[in-house]
Amino acid sequence: MQKIWRINKKPPKRFLEQFPEYSELTLRLLWNRGLKTQEAIDEFFNPDYKEDLHDPFLMLGIKESVERILEAVKKQEKVAIFSDYDSDGVCGAVLLRDGLKIFGLEPEVYIPDRYKEGHGLNIEAVKRMAQEKVTLIITIDCGITDREEIRLANKLGIDVIVVDHHEVPELIKRNPKKCLGAFAVIDPRQKGEKYPFKELAATGVGFKLIQALFKKAREEKIKKIPEGWEKWFLDLVALATITDLMSLKGENRTLVKYGLVVLAQTKRLGLRELLKVSGIKPKLDPLLLTTNLNTFTLGYILGPRINAAGRMDHANTAYELMITQFQEEAKILAKRLNSKNQERQRLTEKIVKELESRLGLERLEEKSVCGPKIIFEGDESWPIGIVGLIAARLTNKYWRPSIVYQKLDGYCKGSARSIPGFNIIKAISECQDLLEEFGGHPSAAGFVVSCKNIEKFKQRLLKIANKEIKKKDLIPLLNIEAELAPEMVNFETHEEIQRFAPFGQENPVPLFLMRNLIVSDILPVGSNGSHMKIYLQKETEKGEIKNFTGIGYGLGGCCDIIKQGSRVDVVFELTVNNWNGTRELQLKIADLKKST
Repeated sequence: MQKIWRINKKPPKRFLEQFPEYSELTLRLLWNRGLKTQEAIDEFFNPDYKEDLHDPFLMLGIKESVERILEAVKKQEKVAIFSDYDSDGVCGAVLLRDGLKIFGLEPEVYIPDRYKEGHGLNIEAVKRMAQEKVTLIITIDCGITDREEIRLANKLGIDVIVVDHHEVPELIKRNPKKCLGAFAVIDPRQKGEKYPFKELAATGVGFKLIQALFKKAREEKIKKIPEGWEKWFLDLVALATITDLMSLKGENRTLVKYGLVVLAQTKRLGLRELLKVSGIKPKLDPLLLTTNLNTFTLGYILGPRINAAGRMDHANTAYELMITQFQEEAKILAKRLNSKNQERQRLTEKIVKELESRLGLERLEEKSVCGPKIIFEGDESWPIGIVGLIAARLTNKYWRPSIVYQKLDGYCKGSARSIPGFNIIKAISECQDLLEEFGGHPSAAGFVVSCKNIEKFKQRLLKIANKEIKKKDLIPLLNIEAELAPEMVNFETHEEIQRFAPFGQENPVPLFLMRNLIVSDILPVGSNGSHMKIYLQKETEKGEIKNFTGIGYGLGGCCDIIKQGSRVDVVFELTVNNWNGTRELQLKIADLKKST
């Protein structure tokens, strides 16, 4: 698909002169990420656990939640943790459970069935907990929309602490605690929140609660907990932060950096076995606090396997994996998750092809924007557990909002993914009179609608999209950090770029541009020739010829267009390929076109 290349503007001269200790390339990357002050730059380059994490008691709801939990400890009350079924929810449930067990509580953990119960608290689960004499429910990664269920819990003598990070619905935004009827609401996005960082994953919010609980216990000598012991939970926080696509600036950067170090030496047998079955061997330098694990390990290797449990079966498998104390059980569960993930991949691929064929998406012209401004389709046989993945795949491939749903028992349950510039949750909220449930973020959302209203919902969303989305919005945009001279493509530059790791949301892997390279060879590689291997040459200012090797994943089709001897411009990520004991620089091609 045609892409727009946009090279970010060079920072102003005053900024370049303000920090002479950094190269121009580093300063360009800092400027492009909005890191413009000495304080912000120092925090970014030197994440410090003690200095960079904010006082948890600054967050609304923390103080009364800690007091309520300590009351439950004193009275040995029965406590339940109610979580979501994705990686963030499961990691949060494990974190809260392990934190509370230190105080002698044995919390029940309840993870709903995605297919039978859906997201969030539900009436039947609350009733069951009341029958089991639960007196305190702590939600994690859900609860901020569950007004009816929380009020029922109150009637049944159960206090509810909501630990969430989702947008607060307009209906309860003015006073979430009062409107929900919760004992306390901990959500950094609620009105009046003074906590300095709003982008925590739900597990990150749960971590702040446990951090506050430990701090209170130490100060009042309730429990002897070593200073900083909660760091052992950071493997869970890092995993949730990456898989839930949270910002990797500010406090999250510190949590993820230390979380990767903890993961490399994790005490969780299940995570160790999951790394092993995924072919990952963790390495750790204890002096430099560096590891070979990175955000790719979390987002594309561990995360999908953990999420596969809730998508293909039940999230309890992932939960049991993370809490098991038995090596053999850890091996069995890790293999099961790996198998479920493979099954999920095959099914997703099958449904994407079916949907493309049904809607004729493969006929969308490569060089012009045509077709509907949103993709909207559903089927009885498409499992609700993977419709979000399908929507994401379609949005990434065709660069337009995608809504995919499953028809089940008279209702359509679906997921939406969007492109920059089109706030999908805002658009869906304009249709709320047609919906049974909805929630989410500007780029991703979920909904439940009666099948009798699905066509009305579709037409209204189409109307909103046609009004708000311009043709130019449907062309993917590649943000390029800078144009690099060939002599700048070296190991020193690669090491300079790696100072910006870990990469993720709001801190993407930098893309660069080189123009007018000669193609010395090009060939399709991989299964069905879907990828491209390319060999390039470029003359330096000194008249020397530099050779480059490039790999383009999913760009195998370029081999029919670009020929040996052609001159091309390439947008690339600078990587290092470690193979057979050698290290070589490699251009990971994001896009290329013939030079003009």
